[in-house]
Amino acid sequence: MSIPGANISSDRRNFFMSSAQLEALEKKEALEKDPLRQRIGSPIRAGGRILRFEMSGSSKAVLALGSHQAKVADLETKECKRSYVRHSGPVTSVAVMGEPYLLSGSRIALSAAWDKTVKVWAVDNPERVLAVLVGHSDFVKCVVAHPSLPLVYTGSADKTIMLWRLPDSAGDLCSGGDTSETPAEISPFKIIKGSHTGQIYTLCLDPAAETLYSAGSDASIRAWGALTGKAVEASAL
Repeated sequence: MSIPGANISSDRRNFFMSSAQLEALEKKEALEKDPLRQRIGSPIRAGGRILRFEMSGSSKAVLALGSHQAKVADLETKECKRSYVRHSGPVTSVAVMGEPYLLSGSRIALSAAWDKTVKVWAVDNPERVLAVLVGHSDFVKCVVAHPSLPLVYTGSADKTIMLWRLPDSAGDLCSGGDTSETPAEISPFKIIKGSHTGQIYTLCLDPAAETLYSAGSDASIRAWGALTGKAVEASAL
Protein backbone atom coordinates (compact mmCIF):
# COMPACT_ATOMS: atom_id res chain seq x y z
CA MET A 1 0.00 0.00 0.00
CA SER A 2 1.49 3.35 -1.01
CA ILE A 3 1.30 6.46 1.17
CA PRO A 4 -0.29 9.46 -0.59
CA GLY A 5 2.27 12.16 -1.26
CA ALA A 6 5.21 9.87 -0.44
CA ASN A 7 8.38 10.43 -2.44
CA ILE A 8 10.11 7.41 -3.96
CA SER A 9 13.76 7.72 -4.88
CA SER A 10 16.41 5.47 -6.40
CA ASP A 11 19.21 7.87 -5.41
CA ARG A 12 21.06 6.26 -2.52
CA ARG A 13 21.96 9.71 -1.15
CA ASN A 14 18.31 10.16 -0.14
CA PHE A 15 18.65 7.24 2.30
CA PHE A 16 20.58 7.28 5.55
CA MET A 17 24.28 6.69 4.88
CA SER A 18 27.32 7.16 7.07
CA SER A 19 30.06 9.59 6.07
CA ALA A 20 32.28 6.65 5.12
CA GLN A 21 29.55 5.18 2.87
CA LEU A 22 28.97 8.52 1.17
CA GLU A 23 32.70 8.97 0.59
CA ALA A 24 33.00 5.46 -0.90
CA LEU A 25 30.01 6.14 -3.18
CA GLU A 26 31.52 9.42 -4.42
CA LYS A 27 34.85 7.69 -5.17
CA LYS A 28 33.08 4.93 -7.10
CA GLU A 29 31.11 7.43 -9.18
CA ALA A 30 34.24 9.46 -9.90
CA LEU A 31 35.99 6.33 -11.17
CA GLU A 32 33.02 5.43 -13.36
CA LYS A 33 33.10 8.90 -14.96
CA ASP A 34 36.86 8.92 -15.54
CA PRO A 35 37.32 8.99 -19.36
CA LEU A 36 40.60 7.04 -19.27
CA ARG A 37 39.10 4.27 -17.18
CA GLN A 38 36.09 4.03 -19.51
CA ARG A 39 38.41 2.98 -22.35
CA ILE A 40 40.44 0.33 -20.50
CA GLY A 41 39.91 -3.14 -22.00
CA SER A 42 37.73 -1.82 -24.85
CA PRO A 43 34.49 -2.28 -22.88
CA ILE A 44 31.21 -3.27 -24.48
CA ARG A 45 28.15 -1.74 -22.80
CA ALA A 46 25.46 -4.38 -22.29
CA GLY A 47 22.77 -2.22 -20.70
CA GLY A 48 22.41 -4.50 -17.70
CA ARG A 49 24.34 -6.49 -15.15
CA ILE A 50 26.08 -9.41 -16.87
CA LEU A 51 25.64 -12.55 -14.78
CA ARG A 52 27.34 -14.87 -17.24
CA PHE A 53 28.47 -15.05 -20.85
CA GLU A 54 29.47 -17.72 -23.34
CA MET A 55 31.47 -17.41 -26.53
CA SER A 56 29.83 -18.16 -29.88
CA GLY A 57 32.71 -18.56 -32.28
CA SER A 58 35.57 -16.09 -32.06
CA SER A 59 33.70 -12.84 -32.60
CA LYS A 60 30.42 -13.09 -30.66
CA ALA A 61 29.40 -13.57 -27.04
CA VAL A 62 26.01 -14.57 -25.66
CA LEU A 63 25.18 -12.63 -22.48
CA ALA A 64 22.96 -13.48 -19.50
CA LEU A 65 21.66 -10.25 -17.97
CA GLY A 66 20.02 -9.49 -14.67
CA SER A 67 17.66 -7.19 -16.59
CA HIS A 68 15.60 -10.23 -17.75
CA GLN A 69 17.35 -10.35 -21.13
CA ALA A 70 19.77 -12.50 -23.10
CA LYS A 71 21.78 -10.54 -25.64
CA VAL A 72 24.47 -11.06 -28.26
CA ALA A 73 27.60 -8.91 -28.20
CA ASP A 74 29.76 -8.42 -31.28
CA LEU A 75 33.34 -8.46 -30.02
CA GLU A 76 34.67 -6.87 -33.20
CA THR A 77 32.33 -3.88 -33.46
CA LYS A 78 32.14 -3.57 -29.63
CA GLU A 79 28.35 -3.40 -29.71
CA CYS A 80 25.38 -5.40 -28.48
CA LYS A 81 22.62 -6.29 -30.91
CA ARG A 82 19.48 -4.24 -30.39
CA SER A 83 17.31 -7.36 -30.54
CA TYR A 84 17.33 -9.70 -27.57
CA VAL A 85 15.55 -12.59 -25.89
CA ARG A 86 13.22 -11.55 -23.09
CA HIS A 87 12.51 -13.59 -19.95
CA SER A 88 10.23 -12.69 -17.05
CA GLY A 89 13.07 -12.94 -14.53
CA PRO A 90 16.85 -12.48 -14.35
CA VAL A 91 18.75 -14.62 -16.85
CA THR A 92 21.20 -16.66 -14.80
CA SER A 93 23.03 -18.72 -17.40
CA VAL A 94 23.58 -19.16 -21.13
CA ALA A 95 25.04 -21.86 -23.35
CA VAL A 96 25.79 -22.35 -27.04
CA MET A 97 25.22 -25.61 -28.88
CA GLY A 98 28.14 -27.24 -30.66
CA GLU A 99 29.18 -26.13 -34.15
CA PRO A 100 27.48 -29.06 -35.93
CA TYR A 101 24.09 -27.82 -34.68
CA LEU A 102 23.31 -24.86 -36.96
CA LEU A 103 20.21 -23.13 -38.28
CA SER A 104 20.79 -21.31 -41.59
CA GLY A 105 24.45 -20.99 -40.63
CA SER A 106 23.73 -19.61 -37.15
CA ARG A 107 24.79 -21.18 -33.87
CA ILE A 108 21.97 -22.06 -31.46
CA ALA A 109 21.96 -20.49 -27.99
CA LEU A 110 20.09 -21.27 -24.77
CA SER A 111 19.18 -18.89 -21.96
CA ALA A 112 18.08 -20.03 -18.49
CA ALA A 113 16.24 -17.77 -16.07
CA TRP A 114 14.34 -17.29 -12.84
CA ASP A 115 11.11 -17.75 -14.80
CA LYS A 116 11.78 -21.55 -14.60
CA THR A 117 12.37 -21.88 -18.33
CA VAL A 118 15.19 -22.27 -20.82
CA LYS A 119 14.69 -20.59 -24.18
CA VAL A 120 16.28 -21.83 -27.40
CA TRP A 121 17.15 -19.31 -30.11
CA ALA A 122 19.52 -18.54 -32.99
CA VAL A 123 22.49 -16.31 -32.21
CA ASP A 124 21.96 -14.43 -35.48
CA ASN A 125 18.23 -13.93 -34.79
CA PRO A 126 17.72 -13.51 -31.03
CA GLU A 127 14.28 -11.88 -31.27
CA ARG A 128 12.70 -15.20 -32.26
CA VAL A 129 12.44 -17.99 -29.69
CA LEU A 130 12.50 -21.38 -31.41
CA ALA A 131 11.67 -23.60 -28.42
CA VAL A 132 11.18 -23.48 -24.67
CA LEU A 133 12.40 -26.17 -22.27
CA VAL A 134 9.68 -26.57 -19.65
CA GLY A 135 9.85 -28.74 -16.53
CA HIS A 136 11.56 -27.04 -13.61
CA SER A 137 9.45 -25.81 -10.69
CA ASP A 138 11.89 -23.14 -9.49
CA PHE A 139 14.65 -20.85 -10.78
CA VAL A 140 16.90 -22.43 -13.41
CA LYS A 141 20.42 -21.72 -12.18
CA CYS A 142 22.59 -23.20 -14.93
CA VAL A 143 22.49 -24.62 -18.43
CA VAL A 144 25.14 -26.60 -20.31
CA ALA A 145 25.14 -27.83 -23.92
CA HIS A 146 26.79 -31.01 -25.19
CA PRO A 147 29.57 -30.09 -27.66
CA SER A 148 28.60 -32.55 -30.40
CA LEU A 149 25.12 -33.94 -29.65
CA PRO A 150 21.73 -32.17 -29.38
CA LEU A 151 21.68 -32.65 -25.59
CA VAL A 152 21.15 -29.98 -22.95
CA TYR A 153 21.59 -30.14 -19.16
CA THR A 154 20.02 -27.82 -16.57
CA GLY A 155 20.27 -27.38 -12.82
CA SER A 156 17.69 -25.62 -10.69
CA ALA A 157 16.78 -24.24 -7.30
CA ASP A 158 14.21 -27.07 -7.22
CA LYS A 159 17.18 -29.41 -6.44
CA THR A 160 16.85 -31.31 -9.71
CA ILE A 161 19.04 -31.82 -12.76
CA MET A 162 17.23 -32.28 -16.06
CA LEU A 163 18.44 -33.73 -19.33
CA TRP A 164 16.85 -32.56 -22.56
CA ARG A 165 17.05 -33.79 -26.14
CA LEU A 166 16.62 -31.27 -28.94
CA PRO A 167 15.64 -32.37 -32.46
CA ASP A 168 18.48 -34.07 -34.36
CA SER A 169 18.52 -31.14 -36.80
CA ALA A 170 18.28 -27.50 -35.72
CA GLY A 171 16.00 -26.96 -38.70
CA ASP A 172 13.41 -29.17 -37.02
CA LEU A 173 13.08 -26.59 -34.23
CA CYS A 174 11.00 -24.60 -36.72
CA SER A 175 8.19 -27.14 -36.62
CA GLY A 176 5.64 -24.49 -37.49
CA GLY A 177 7.63 -23.19 -40.44
CA ASP A 178 9.95 -20.21 -40.73
CA THR A 179 7.16 -17.73 -39.92
CA SER A 180 5.70 -19.52 -36.88
CA GLU A 181 5.43 -17.27 -33.84
CA THR A 182 4.73 -20.09 -31.37
CA PRO A 183 7.85 -21.79 -30.00
CA ALA A 184 7.76 -25.53 -29.45
CA GLU A 185 7.70 -26.78 -25.86
CA ILE A 186 10.18 -29.53 -25.00
CA SER A 187 10.04 -31.73 -21.88
CA PRO A 188 13.05 -33.40 -20.24
CA PHE A 189 13.79 -37.03 -21.05
CA LYS A 190 15.54 -37.57 -17.72
CA ILE A 191 15.06 -35.97 -14.29
CA ILE A 192 17.65 -36.50 -11.56
CA LYS A 193 16.22 -35.78 -8.13
CA GLY A 194 16.70 -36.84 -4.54
CA SER A 195 20.50 -36.85 -4.69
CA HIS A 196 21.36 -33.21 -4.04
CA THR A 197 19.67 -31.83 -0.94
CA GLY A 198 20.03 -28.20 -1.99
CA GLN A 199 19.91 -25.94 -5.02
CA ILE A 200 21.99 -26.89 -8.07
CA TYR A 201 24.32 -23.98 -8.75
CA THR A 202 26.56 -25.26 -11.53
CA LEU A 203 27.05 -28.06 -14.04
CA CYS A 204 29.97 -29.01 -16.27
CA LEU A 205 30.98 -31.76 -18.67
CA ASP A 206 34.35 -33.47 -18.62
CA PRO A 207 36.60 -32.89 -21.69
CA ALA A 208 35.34 -36.08 -23.36
CA ALA A 209 31.70 -35.06 -22.71
CA GLU A 210 31.08 -38.48 -21.15
CA THR A 211 30.48 -37.40 -17.55
CA LEU A 212 28.29 -34.59 -16.23
CA TYR A 213 29.27 -33.05 -12.89
CA SER A 214 26.87 -31.15 -10.65
CA ALA A 215 27.47 -29.01 -7.58
CA GLY A 216 25.29 -26.93 -5.33
CA SER A 217 24.37 -25.58 -1.93
CA ASP A 218 24.72 -28.99 -0.25
CA ALA A 219 28.51 -28.65 -0.66
CA SER A 220 28.86 -31.76 -2.80
CA ILE A 221 29.97 -32.60 -6.33
CA ARG A 222 28.22 -35.51 -8.01
CA ALA A 223 28.85 -37.35 -11.28
CA TRP A 224 26.38 -38.63 -13.89
CA GLY A 225 26.55 -40.32 -17.25
CA ALA A 226 26.23 -37.55 -19.84
CA LEU A 227 24.08 -39.67 -22.15
CA THR A 228 21.94 -41.49 -19.60
CA GLY A 229 21.84 -39.36 -16.45
CA LYS A 230 22.70 -42.43 -14.37
CA ALA A 231 24.90 -41.95 -11.31
CA VAL A 232 28.57 -42.74 -11.94
CA GLU A 233 30.21 -44.92 -9.31
CA ALA A 234 33.42 -43.63 -7.75
CA SER A 235 35.37 -46.63 -9.12
CA ALA A 236 34.42 -45.59 -12.66
CA LEU A 237 35.86 -42.08 -12.36
